[in-house]
Amino acid sequence: MKFRQACDAAASNLGEDSFIAKIKEEDPLMVKYLPLLQKINKAGFLTTNSQAEHRSKGKHYQTGKPYELTERAYLEGFMTETDAAKFIKAMGIETDKNAIFRPVCASEVNLPPELDIPLTIAKRGGEISVDTHSTVALPKEWSDSFKKMVHLNKSEKVVFIFCWDTQWGRAAAGKNGLFTNVLQCL
Repeated sequence: MKFRQACDAAASNLGEDSFIAKIKEEDPLMVKYLPLLQKINKAGFLTTNSQAEHRSKGKHYQTGKPYELTERAYLEGFMTETDAAKFIKAMGIETDKNAIFRPVCASEVNLPPELDIPLTIAKRGGEISVDTHSTVALPKEWSDSFKKMVHLNKSEKVVFIFCWDTQWGRAAAGKNGLFTNVLQCL
């Protein structure tokens, strides 16, 4: 599909009963964000992955030791290069969020996970570990896979954008939330 068609199709898909059922099973907290994600896609940010904020406490299933998980909101996907340049500038000037262009690289490029952006942290005792993270470059196979996932023609002239909240656990759809700010800057 052409870029605009893919954005419209993604927005439509986010409202389909089968997709909502899948999200309810995988991450029930994300269901309430789907209408906002639909608007983001319609506005020209073809999303491939997202995470809202979340905090939880529990006990490790094997050791029984307590832990606390904290997530930061993030959003990633494709934009036209012209729109991405305006968007990154607006996010950097008008918000306290981060938005970057993720260049596509060859698979052979070493992307050490220690240099990634932390997205989920776990506190266990006095130690903090990074449980999920994202690289700042995008291996070509991932880019091709994401384009296939959103039915985007490989030939479309688009760039991959990654946005994340600077604060841990801030509501993604709140007044100063990442998803709210993304929509405002599109």
